[in-house]
Amino acid sequence: MRPFRRCEKIEVVLEKPGRLDRRRGLRTEVRNMAAADPKATHGMLVVGEETAYLSHLPMFMRPHDFQVLLEAAFTNDAGDAQQVYADDRRTTGTAVYTLRPERFVLTELVGTDGQPARTSFTGTLFRGHFERGGTKLLDPVTVEVRNVVHFRRFDHHAVRPTDLTYLAFGKGDEQFLAHLVTMPPDFDHIVAMRQAPGASRAELTDEVLRKGPALAIAARPDGPDDRLREGDQVAADFVGDGPAGSDLRLVTGREFYLEEGELAAGEHSH
Repeated sequence: MRPFRRCEKIEVVLEKPGRLDRRRGLRTEVRNMAAADPKATHGMLVVGEETAYLSHLPMFMRPHDFQVLLEAAFTNDAGDAQQVYADDRRTTGTAVYTLRPERFVLTELVGTDGQPARTSFTGTLFRGHFERGGTKLLDPVTVEVRNVVHFRRFDHHAVRPTDLTYLAFGKGDEQFLAHLVTMPPDFDHIVAMRQAPGASRAELTDEVLRKGPALAIAARPDGPDDRLREGDQVAADFVGDGPAGSDLRLVTGREFYLEEGELAAGEHSH
């Protein structure tokens, strides 16, 4: 039987039409989302080496209309899954690794109707994109979910933030930014980042990053042409629950993923 943990469902909701207020632009609520979604294959991007982070590959059609970030670990019968993945990434230098999981209902990751949350699932890990000629690396592999960093169903009434907005996640020397997806047309984008030492009034600690805070990038509109690029040095501020006026200074690293086509409208399907 698959493991489950008891967990409340967390949904992050956009508010404030036209512009995200930096103190109240995101609010976190416990909300009973509809549990009528069918089982489906929910492809995921994989980043990180010491720790695996999974980012659901979203679309604006059900049941794929979620942005999800997971902290996880890989296991297999040989006991070397995490090491095989990390070694392959270091050796090949490949940016894109993806996971094709077993078919399941995505909301099981946070629990539905009082049921405990799912803590593991199986799948196949690919070097490259599993739908675009990727190479099987681990088959099968078990994904053990350590932390649900971000879980949000897209709101058809959401408005696009005025400022370019990313979700920060990771730990230690492996820190990342995932573009906050809101409404079509949009883009899925993940880059490495680090905080410029001594240049910020706040710090993105491991504990802060576990919660996947949203960060607004100063003086950039929210669109793919203005996305973060390797080597950018930018000022950012917390959106939602973080302290206002934090004046974070970030340096972006490698780009791991960029997708616009599947978020151009609501009718695309894997």
